[in-house]
Amino acid sequence: MSNLVSKYSFVILFIVVTLAFGLYLTFSLADEQQESFINVEVEQGDSLWSLSKEYSESLSMSEKAFIEWVTAENNLASYSIYEGEQLVLPITEQDKEKFLQDDVQLASEN
Repeated sequence: MSNLVSKYSFVILFIVVTLAFGLYLTFSLADEQQESFINVEVEQGDSLWSLSKEYSESLSMSEKAFIEWVTAENNLASYSIYEGEQLVLPITEQDKEKFLQDDVQLASEN
């Protein structure tokens, strides 16, 4: 057994280092991605459908995919959302700024 370990010690060390590095990347990228999404407070009249219609096309997601993502990410038991509820949406701060600029342009066109 000791001959086998000494013979393949480089391979074993390589596998251990690769797995450790892979785990590090997985968890560090997951944390960064989660922090980049925005939180919104549900307002009166909001629904998952209305939020998906507003944001999904610009995010290159289907409305159904947007609703499924929001439901899963926020651990919603149903598709109902209520005023005052906090939701995480798959929108980065950069995308949020783009949506705000679009709203300003639309308001100025009227």
